[in-house]
Amino acid sequence: MVLYVITGVLVAILGVVTVVMATVGIMGLANILHIARCGECGHLTVAVDAEPPTSCSVCRHPHLVHPMATLAHAHVPRTH
Repeated sequence: MVLYVITGVLVAILGVVTVVMATVGIMGLANILHIARCGECGHLTVAVDAEPPTSCSVCRHPHLVHPMATLAHAHVPRTH
């Protein structure tokens, strides 16, 4: 019985991920939404125009994405 529940949950998760990825792909084909690499750090980010952004939320707020790395490097001043 537990195996059926686990299988059902995995199928539901896979279905949701598939629908989201298909929606993002369709929006990209319609030039509404673009997945681009950040020009500064190289992370994938969402852009509304075809040009990749010069910076992203990871560049602007690194402590939100990598809090432990930020604490470990707190003594190093930022260069930009």
